[in-house]
Amino acid sequence: MTHKFSFLFALAIFCLLSLCPVRAAEARDVYVRLSAGASKITLASDANMTLVDASKKKHSLGKSAVLVKSGSHAAVGKSRYALPVRVVSDKGGLLKYGGRSYRGAMLLDKSFALVNVLGLEDYVKGVLPAEIGSLRSWEYLRVQAIISRTYVLRRSMSRSSRGYDVVDTASDQVYRGAGSETALTNRAVDDTAGEVVTYGGDLAFTPFHSDSGGHTADNAHVWGSRVPYLRGVRELAEYKSPNHEWTFKLTPAQARSVLSKLKLNVGDVKEIKVSEVDAGGRAVSLTFRGANGKSAAVDADSLRNAVGVNLMKSTMLINGAVKTSKAAPQTTKSTATVLPTLTAPSDDDTLSQMTSEGIFTTYELMDMLRNPDSKKNYLAIGLQRRASKAKASKKADVPALSEFSAPKAAKASKEKTASVRKTGVEAGYVIPFENGAFVFRGSGWGHGVGLSQWGAMALAEQGWKAEAILGHYYPGAKVKKIK
Repeated sequence: MTHKFSFLFALAIFCLLSLCPVRAAEARDVYVRLSAGASKITLASDANMTLVDASKKKHSLGKSAVLVKSGSHAAVGKSRYALPVRVVSDKGGLLKYGGRSYRGAMLLDKSFALVNVLGLEDYVKGVLPAEIGSLRSWEYLRVQAIISRTYVLRRSMSRSSRGYDVVDTASDQVYRGAGSETALTNRAVDDTAGEVVTYGGDLAFTPFHSDSGGHTADNAHVWGSRVPYLRGVRELAEYKSPNHEWTFKLTPAQARSVLSKLKLNVGDVKEIKVSEVDAGGRAVSLTFRGANGKSAAVDADSLRNAVGVNLMKSTMLINGAVKTSKAAPQTTKSTATVLPTLTAPSDDDTLSQMTSEGIFTTYELMDMLRNPDSKKNYLAIGLQRRASKAKASKKADVPALSEFSAPKAAKASKEKTASVRKTGVEAGYVIPFENGAFVFRGSGWGHGVGLSQWGAMALAEQGWKAEAILGHYYPGAKVKKIK
């Protein structure tokens, strides 16, 4: 999902102020924008394609075609067709665009934006593999299918204002079409077909993020509106994600530049202090003090977006090491066989062996390749997954649980729950200045609102059912099957 503030702010305002009755969210086609602003689109299929123009007339395109924007028309060779046009593959075949395969039809609207139009469940099947990463517990897959379905249905309520429901990137949900589908993820979609998250009879807004860092955020501190089912909750299971601890540095000059983006100026920045934290220890606001005595308060989420969400990965700032579990979530066997080049021979040997055992997914291997500094985190995770896998092989199947009931193992004492993970810093904490830069240390990744994917995976590994997991991260919400 998105980390872009401007888009999500507009989305949150719409979703939180408008009512979306479940009865209006009947199963329907989903409109996914794949491209915008192009002047030429190339489509192909294993079967012949048919184009339907604005007057509903049908035209054969063969197995491949290049459509070129020509005013209010799409030109194919010497033929011109009035926009919008729709292209389908005969006999229900897949359409190919940009190296990917897609179900359904392709729509070229009057602006020449390309939109994939397909059934709701087929759309979710194209989302699930891209959004789950290495998190593959069966109950977690069911969770992700339900919230992804809910998310797109809620977005579809305002299609008329945009001409599409969602884009195919993390600005909404990552969607990679039919070519990304797997038998396991498709089974999870089929198993939850039609199931959505509701609150008070309306479709819920179901944002999610990678890792809360120990405690999710209250929507009021991120997108400004108080929503009863989007209040912050503590993680109830121990886990270790690749972003369980991170660090980034900000020089005084960079700090001044960041403030400039926010239309603030305190001159040369001499101190950055966490001025407010929420009940879960997440930073809510920080104060920048300048050499001239001026100071400015900055909303933590706004700061994160101004700095860059890949640097300041969350607003869960910490002081020192993060306490993590001795067992990370188990994943299913991966088909990945390529290992990134690593600097430490011992790590290289161990990670190579883990890869052959199916410990890591292709996604994780690519992450190691892009971020060599993450290899030590992955080494620790791999060792824990080995232990978790061995332990899991000796355990009996977990019995089914009733809706929204937590397994006994998760009903820990208040003291035990509180020690799952050290979270946050106290108000007044001063960001340390070391070797010419302010050093931010934090935990987790994402905006923090709603469901934590790594946290949900950990609960699934403890035996929680999907409905119970959703009830924890969206307090008071229920799962309902739409017709």
